[in-house]
Amino acid sequence: MDTNEASSENKKPRLSPKDVLANLKAYYNDKKIINGIECHVDFTNDDTFFKSLKTFLNDFEDTHVIDMLFQSSIKGIIEELDLHKRAEQSIIKTIDRPVFLINNDTLDIATATPWEKQISNNKDVISKVIPSVGRIEIKGDDRRDWIGTGWLLKNTNIVVTNKHVVDNYVTKNKEGLYQIGRDWMGDTYGLRIDFKKEHTTDLELEFDVKEVIYISNGRELDIALLCIDEKNHNGDILPEGLELSYEIPKFKEKIFVVGYPACDDQIKKGNHFNGLRDVKQFAPGKFSKTPIHEHIYFHDCTTWGGNSGSPLIDFETGKVLGVHFAGDLESTRGFRTNYAVSGLALKDILEELDTFYNH
Repeated sequence: MDTNEASSENKKPRLSPKDVLANLKAYYNDKKIINGIECHVDFTNDDTFFKSLKTFLNDFEDTHVIDMLFQSSIKGIIEELDLHKRAEQSIIKTIDRPVFLINNDTLDIATATPWEKQISNNKDVISKVIPSVGRIEIKGDDRRDWIGTGWLLKNTNIVVTNKHVVDNYVTKNKEGLYQIGRDWMGDTYGLRIDFKKEHTTDLELEFDVKEVIYISNGRELDIALLCIDEKNHNGDILPEGLELSYEIPKFKEKIFVVGYPACDDQIKKGNHFNGLRDVKQFAPGKFSKTPIHEHIYFHDCTTWGGNSGSPLIDFETGKVLGVHFAGDLESTRGFRTNYAVSGLALKDILEELDTFYNH
């Protein structure tokens, strides 16, 4: 038996067109999408149905999701893609998704990669982004001294990160306002962001968090907004900050993330994260839309725990397209993907808060 025959036998049989349409209607729950599918699908026979439907879905859906829609019950699909069950630890994509160290706000590219030209053509964009991304640190927790990645929003003193990064250190008072919580001794936690923490320097650029202004209600839009001091105790001023993209993005475009992967696995750390953890690193990749939520994107940059809160950056404009928050390991789910909250969702949050954000 050859390989193709073996893989064909192991593959689940596809459902009937009627069952697949039932899956689609339950999964998307959106009349516009369903009408679009019905307009573009050829119902002449089973073969034309599946071929035309796959062609339509390929424009905005990953292959593994299409396969599940064709082969699984809707209950199985929903369980598989339930964002509430996502691990905070993110994936490793081993092919063509390298990670680069950062030294003095500049990429350290020691070996040739397929991304060399893309990076070279956008050096100015990358160099402007790197200084505005920092490591969110915690004082008062005996288990850890930092908790994730954050980045500064342009023309503000607002740092964007994930809800799950700071959730354990924030409470609400009687007036319903957020406040930084207290440790087991009753002392207020010390939250700050350090915009350095590179691998070849002991330099620090720390700014204290003075206020928590927003925590998302649910996990789907995993966002927290922190206000930091505009000057630190050394008199340093804030970096320039990153600009949000207000355009609907072109999906399957090239992007990159900057953040602080914290991989403890010695083999994975050596193979994928330059043998280091806790320091600022750069990872390129691509992203696409997902039907899970209109403001949730897929992306495939190589990330790990600690990257939570990292910005997804458009290579050409340097603008933020989304905020990384979770991912799946191939070994546990059978496929690889990362998740990000869209920049458009963040824009809506800022407008609801009535913040003075100039774009």
